[in-house]
This record gives sequence, structure tokens and C-alpha cells, in this order.
Amino acid sequence: MSWTKAIAFVFHWEGGYVNDPLDRGGATNMGITQGTLCAAYTAKIVSHNDIRRLTKTEAATIYQAKYWNPYQWNQYGEPADMILFDISVNNGLGNMAKLAQRACVSLGQNIVIDGKWGSKTRAALYTLAWSKGAALSKMLLTKRLNFYDAIVASRPSQQKYLGGWRNRTNDLARKCGIRL
Repeated sequence: MSWTKAIAFVFHWEGGYVNDPLDRGGATNMGITQGTLCAAYTAKIVSHNDIRRLTKTEAATIYQAKYWNPYQWNQYGEPADMILFDISVNNGLGNMAKLAQRACVSLGQNIVIDGKWGSKTRAALYTLAWSKGAALSKMLLTKRLNFYDAIVASRPSQQKYLGGWRNRTNDLARKCGIRL
């Protein structure tokens, strides 16, 4: 999927400003946390660090600069690119690496599940994306659902988010033509 389709999906699911005390991400706007906005401001990606006045254009710029381009999602082909991008946004970059590694291991790749985005993870993911793209995409979504279940099992206060997380994942599967 292209950047345009991927960012449209994220914006469909990420709302405006929220500061839910139970959400470990803290204050967010369009899925951008205050910490991410401050880092983008420091890196001169955006011109302010006021989470409440973040625009959609600024959010897209941050997503492209920090979540799409550095990982070169476009090189993994459809629909893995959109799935990996959305996992990066919704689950965080460290969790994305772990979920990608778990999916790769489940599909026979010999890599360590350490949450680091290194050359071995990239190579394993690339190999699977182009040799078993449908299986990889489905496995990524399955591992994501398992991840949500584990969050709720370890922190029951997060149960209130589970339905939304599952709906987002199922919508992503539908958009990518994957049956879970």
C-alpha cells in the first residue's frame, strides 16, 4: 500500500486531542503523543510542541518522518507495508519490532525476539514479505491481537480499550483483504 493509503487508515482510527488518565501514552492528538511531538519539534520537523494545536498536516509530517521513512515500509510491498506502519503507530516502534520478530519466527525465520530493529530483523521481514506476503501479513495481525490480549491480562485496567484495538485490527485486515 502506498503512504497515502496507510496514513488515511491511521487518521481514520486516530482521533483528535485526548488525555485519558488510563492511557499510558498520556496526552495525544491524532495518535501523536506529547513526547513524540517534543522530539519532532527538537528535530525541527514541526515548528511547535503544543499537542492541542497539532494540525493534521503536521501529524502526517511527523508520521512520515518518524514512522514511515526510517523503516522504508514501501519496500515490503502490499499489504505488509500498511500493517507494519499501523503497528508502529498504534503499538509503538519497540513493540512493532517485537511483533515483527514474533511473526518472522512463527514463519520459520531464525532471529532473536529482542525488540531491536536491526539488519537481521529487516532481512527476515523482507524475505517473508516477498516470498510469503499473505502469510506474513496475517501473522502480523494475529500477533498484534495476541499482544492486545497480553496487555489486558497483565493490566486489567486496559480492558476498556480492547474492543477498539480489536476493531482497528479487524478493519485493517479487511482493508488488506486478509481473513482472520
